[in-house]
Amino acid sequence: MLLEEKHVSDANIDAKLLLMHVLDMDTMELLTGSKNLVGAEQINEYLNLVNQRGAKEPLQYITKQQEFMGLPFFVDKRVLIPRQDTELLVEAIINMSKTIPIKKAIEVGVGSGCISIALAALVKDISVIGVDISQDALDVALENAKANDVEDKIQFIQSDLFSSIEDVGPVDLIVSNPPYISKTEIDTLMEEVREFEPRIALTDEGDGLKFYSSIAMEAKYYLREGGVLAFEIGHNQAEDVRNILIYEGYKNIELLQDYNSRDRVIIGIMR
Repeated sequence: MLLEEKHVSDANIDAKLLLMHVLDMDTMELLTGSKNLVGAEQINEYLNLVNQRGAKEPLQYITKQQEFMGLPFFVDKRVLIPRQDTELLVEAIINMSKTIPIKKAIEVGVGSGCISIALAALVKDISVIGVDISQDALDVALENAKANDVEDKIQFIQSDLFSSIEDVGPVDLIVSNPPYISKTEIDTLMEEVREFEPRIALTDEGDGLKFYSSIAMEAKYYLREGGVLAFEIGHNQAEDVRNILIYEGYKNIELLQDYNSRDRVIIGIMR
């Protein structure tokens, strides 16, 4: 098979998913052949998509869809593809919202909107300000907010970090999955990531810690006392980011591990 020859990971699974996408079938319909026979136009479309995947374009960009926290998201090359690891960050915030009030939040670097939209959908009575320096990303996020019927709970603002946020008042939560891949590490990423996902969403073009420092420092002017600062982090960044939070005066710092037992989320509380 072409995808195996091109050394695409999970080649058989991706081939099946692309076929389901072209035929607009679910797994059961594909297995039972319960829809009409495949036409020449669909065969050509399928082969074109297989060629795209063989060139290492991510499956999610080809199908324009990715699920996150059980919600559907549109994705294309303007935004980072939502990942399962990031669900841990959202789940941690949802769990915290059961014991402390999280009604007003800011997400820095909203991308596809997956974090803000999941929180808006799953945390009762929350309102979110989602900021991103990229208007392209904000356009995708707004489309996803509308598709998930939470656009009335999220305000999207084009902003370089907090620079364009005005008249917000104290918030309960600031959350971010910032670009944390170091400049030296980015060349080691899988081709699917390195060549197709937006570089601006992957790396700070430095040591990977720039945005943690900037956000942790500026967040203090927006968080209420006892408010939460929550980050996704790289697997080898826990000590460095913890030290940043300690330096900026956050307390009760907690680390959470992902499904591969790697440090993935860090949470600090505003004094």
